Amino acid sequence: MRILFIALQQEAESTRRPDGAPAGTDPARLARLEAGQALAMAGSLRDGGRFAPLLVCRQGGRLHAEAQALGLPALAVGGGGDVTAHARLWLWQRRHKALLIQTVGAEAVGLGRRVLGMRKKGSALLSHAFFVRPPAPECCRSRAMRAAARVFCGSEHVRRRIREIWEGMPEKRRPAAGLDMLAPGVALADYRLEPVAPAAGAARRFVFGMGESLAPRSGALLMVRAMAALWQRDDLPPWEVRMFGAGPRFEEVLREAASLGVASRLCILGDQAPTDALRHCGAWVAPGTSPEELPQTLWAGVAAGLPVICAQSALHRERLAGAPAATALRVEENDPQALARAMIGVMRDERLRARMRQAEEQFRPSIGLECMAERFRACCEELAGDPGSWTPTAPAR
Repeated sequence: MRILFIALQQEAESTRRPDGAPAGTDPARLARLEAGQALAMAGSLRDGGRFAPLLVCRQGGRLHAEAQALGLPALAVGGGGDVTAHARLWLWQRRHKALLIQTVGAEAVGLGRRVLGMRKKGSALLSHAFFVRPPAPECCRSRAMRAAARVFCGSEHVRRRIREIWEGMPEKRRPAAGLDMLAPGVALADYRLEPVAPAAGAARRFVFGMGESLAPRSGALLMVRAMAALWQRDDLPPWEVRMFGAGPRFEEVLREAASLGVASRLCILGDQAPTDALRHCGAWVAPGTSPEELPQTLWAGVAAGLPVICAQSALHRERLAGAPAATALRVEENDPQALARAMIGVMRDERLRARMRQAEEQFRPSIGLECMAERFRACCEELAGDPGSWTPTAPAR
């Protein structure tokens, strides 16, 4: 069985969804995340054999360049009117008796169905993957979804939303694909930190870092209110908070910090490379509650070996379900006093930080792209050994 990956993400910067609604996750960041998952999935199968992949991606995009750098077989397409590329794809698929067509992201769903239409019945399986955000309702109801045998969901939020839309459809038109979990991973190598020696004579400050800070439901205002609780204490070492990431809430967050008197302890910074953002931090905080939060918003601290404090959101509980208890300090949602107490505990207790780092070291491999890709490969082995799964006949679950 050969595998055709289709990932057609556009990485243009935007902070709004195509329908004009505010984006819970910036489309450009989501595109990079999905492209990274697709690259890891294809890369894990690159050594040939029955799973040898071909990656279909946007011509001139970052994914195409990275695939070429890794020596992955890739076919670049320029859009729906790229006749030459589509002819090459048609010729390629004809050479293979059995084919798994795996799309990543909503942009690839339509092309996945068209390739399935090129195949003899029973010779190909169509599978989709949505790692962070559920597809739009019209996509969920589309022929491409009804043609799929399997849909991978990056979170329970994604799976639940797809199921809700399907259950609202007439039974005869309802997709029959299995809804399976495949949580996204992060590139662990991007978070390897070198120790930073403090400048001579410089006062040491304990720095709390936070990612995707200016996105909706990021918890930035909660963090500012927790800072106000810390500010009232005179028995703490010097500290500050650094918020990373772009978004529409800069003025809102700064205004709240100024009104609570903690603006001098807050740095609101733009996007930075992970090592630059994390290298001076003593702890990482993920106080947000968005069900569409990017995985690195929580996992950056674990990947870098920093103590992590996070809100007990449904998504965080899900992502930490298999982690040792000490992997992160978990606080109630929207409770600035609880967040402040956790920050004080981490700042003052070196033994607590050591226990958290030890737990993270155990758990770290399971959040990497490599682990995600291995889970996907195991699914491919299961499909290859079960010919009955090559048509979407099971009820959606």
